[in-house]
Amino acid sequence: MRKKTFVIFCCLSFIALWMAGCATTEKSGRSKVQWTPQGTVIWDKEFEFLPPPKEWSIITVEVGGEFGFGFMRVDKGAFPSQSTFVYDEEPFGCSLNFEKRQEEFFKRYLWTTAMTLDMKILEKKKVTVAGGEGLAVVTEGQDPVKKEKVKSKVVFGKRGERVVSWYLTQWRQIDGAYDDSAFQVFDTFWGSFKYLKKSFYEAL
Repeated sequence: MRKKTFVIFCCLSFIALWMAGCATTEKSGRSKVQWTPQGTVIWDKEFEFLPPPKEWSIITVEVGGEFGFGFMRVDKGAFPSQSTFVYDEEPFGCSLNFEKRQEEFFKRYLWTTAMTLDMKILEKKKVTVAGGEGLAVVTEGQDPVKKEKVKSKVVFGKRGERVVSWYLTQWRQIDGAYDDSAFQVFDTFWGSFKYLKKSFYEAL
């Protein structure tokens, strides 16, 4: 497993994320986008998907030494109210089995937030993603000391033989309400995801 820096962007504010150097702004992300007549977006000539509404800003994030991409929305409510989702080609862990991979993944997930999170699985089910089999897991974690909580949905799939993932994190004050609309937007994102060419590893 390689140490990753991309989960820093899930932390408490866009400013902190920008200062950490782990994400670039919407302007640079837009240069990779090509719109199609069908209303989908082609990202960097490699991925195609239905884009989120315009209030979601494009971000590019450092993932295991490579650059991935995602979207961020600053939500209404008290700090730290925000939602972020990304596509990650190198999720934590090494197993090719979805059940084992999700166990490996959640041992490291959100570790850079420096929060004492008691992550609990709320839902787990098999799904179809990018034309193949996948596994979707919904979790929630709380930090009673910082009075913050996070709800996440992680979808595991495969690109060739390699396990990849899509996931959303939504932060709230511990007494705040989650916004289910963000999860609906995320479901549209991963549910419409297509690969337009073989990955580097598939082409070897």
